[in-house]
Amino acid sequence: MSDEALLAARLFLGVPFVIWGTMKLRGGEARLVPVLSAMGLPDASVLAWLVGVCELVGGVAVCLGYPVRTVGVLLGVWCLMTGYASHKSDLNALLTHVGMAGGFFLLATVGPGALSLFGGVPTGPFSYVQ
Repeated sequence: MSDEALLAARLFLGVPFVIWGTMKLRGGEARLVPVLSAMGLPDASVLAWLVGVCELVGGVAVCLGYPVRTVGVLLGVWCLMTGYASHKSDLNALLTHVGMAGGFFLLATVGPGALSLFGGVPTGPFSYVQ
């Protein structure tokens, strides 16, 4: 796959998470707190902020392409979990989450491509062996 196509795929997958995370951190968590409370989760307001931070950081990491393999797996699992927890009664929304999870897992498998921060693989103390 070409590096340009991988960049486009990273942007298609990452930008929505940047937007959703930013919206939650700018007051959108108020709509998420009642949903989380209804699920019986403790301290829903803190959890809503944590969701916003995770979505924003994960989206930025995917867009930058580092560490896309780790974040791809985490966001893929995130999509499956939130799809099941929040949208199990809405098949279309559930399948949307499953499709996004597939994209993240594929991105984690293929890697970020050359058009990414550190070329997708940094050197120094943050490096890892492939």
